Amino acid sequence: MILILQIALGVFLGTLVSQITIDGWHARQEGIAKEAAEKLRAEQKKVHQRIRALLLQGRQGNTPDAGRLPTGFMSDDV
Repeated sequence: MILILQIALGVFLGTLVSQITIDGWHARQEGIAKEAAEKLRAEQKKVHQRIRALLLQGRQGNTPDAGRLPTGFMSDDV
């Protein structure tokens, strides 16, 4: 009878430890994924701000060739 109780206790503790380990691993993976997503969002925000600044700068005519067309440019109505 004692052997059966020891086996049952061993199985219970093994299952408990494995479940805690798996939960910890999942939480760590979620944290890594969340960190990567935040990093990507921050990078996209930087690019968005840079593009917006360039567009606003182009509208204000602050660039040296604001009125010039690029070399080799052909409009659609040619």
